[in-house]
Amino acid sequence: MLNRRHIRLKIMQYLYAAEISDFEDTKEHNKNLKNSIHSIHYLYLLQISFLIEILKKARDKYNISQQSVTGNINNRYSNKKFSENIFLNDLASNFKIVELLNSNDFVDWEIDYKYVNIFYDKIINSEIYDSYMESKINSFKEDVKFVYDIFKNLIVTDEKFQTLIEEKNIYWMDDFPLANTLLLKYLKNSTRDNYEKTFHFSLFSNKSDEKYADDLANLSLLNFEPNNELINKYAANWDIERLAKVDLVIINLAISELKEFSDIPVKVTLNEYIEISKDYSTDKSSFFINGILDKVVKDLLKNNSLIKQGRGLRE
Repeated sequence: MLNRRHIRLKIMQYLYAAEISDFEDTKEHNKNLKNSIHSIHYLYLLQISFLIEILKKARDKYNISQQSVTGNINNRYSNKKFSENIFLNDLASNFKIVELLNSNDFVDWEIDYKYVNIFYDKIINSEIYDSYMESKINSFKEDVKFVYDIFKNLIVTDEKFQTLIEEKNIYWMDDFPLANTLLLKYLKNSTRDNYEKTFHFSLFSNKSDEKYADDLANLSLLNFEPNNELINKYAANWDIERLAKVDLVIINLAISELKEFSDIPVKVTLNEYIEISKDYSTDKSSFFINGILDKVVKDLLKNNSLIKQGRGLRE
C-alpha cells in the first residue's frame, strides 16, 4: 500500500505535469494522477502474471521432454517439480485471480514472450533451481519459498526485467521498489489457506492517507500562485522563471503541506521534500530548497500562518 512518501512523489509528478502545461486541462491531469496512484496495483498484477507465464513455460518444456523420441533431454527440463509447483499452480487455476489478471491489458505475453524465455532459462540455470530440485520436500511452503527466492534474487534485480517495466508504464520505475516489497510480503506470508485472501491489498492503509492524497492534490493547485509569491520573496537573486521547474514544484508542494496540514510536523515535511529533491533534481537542489523552505517557515511563523498540533514545530 502507498505510504506518505509515495503519495508526495505522485502528487509532485502531477503538479509538475500541470505546471509545464500552464495548467491547461487540469481535469486530464487529475485523471492522470488517479491512474498514477493506481499504477502500483497494475504493476503488482503484472509481476504475478509474469510468474504464471514462467510456470506455463515450465509446463511446456516438461511436456516436450516427455515427447522426446531419443530421451536425450536435459534433466533441467524433464524434472516435473517446477511445472508442478503447488503455489504457482494454485494461482494459475484460481478463477478470481485469473479473471482479475485477464481484465487488465497492461501486457500481452504473446508479444513479450522473449522476457518469459529469458527468465525461464535464467531460473533453471541458477543455484536456487538446483537446490529446489535436489530437495525431497514437496509442500506449498517449500514451493512458495522457491518463488520468493527466484523473484527476489533473479527477477527484480535484473536490468532486462526493469527495462520491461519501464517500457510498459512511465510511472512504474518509481513504483517498482514498493511493488516489489508488496509482492515479497505476499509471498512470505502466503499459506494454502490464505493465499487468495492476502492476494488483494488496499492502495491506502487508511482513510486518513486517502484524504491526505486528495487534499494535497487539490490544495497544491489552489495555492500554486500565492505560494510562488512567497518563493519569489526569498529566492534571493533568482527570478522565479529561472528556477528549475521541478525545484519550484517541490518547494511549492512543501509550502502547501506546511500551511494546510496541521497534524504533520514541520521537520517531517521539510525532510520528506528535501529527500525527494535528492532523487529527482540536481545535486545542489536539496541545499537550495532547504534554504528557501527555512526562510518560508520563519515567514509563516511571523505571520501566524503556521499552526501545528502539539508542542514543538520541529519535533
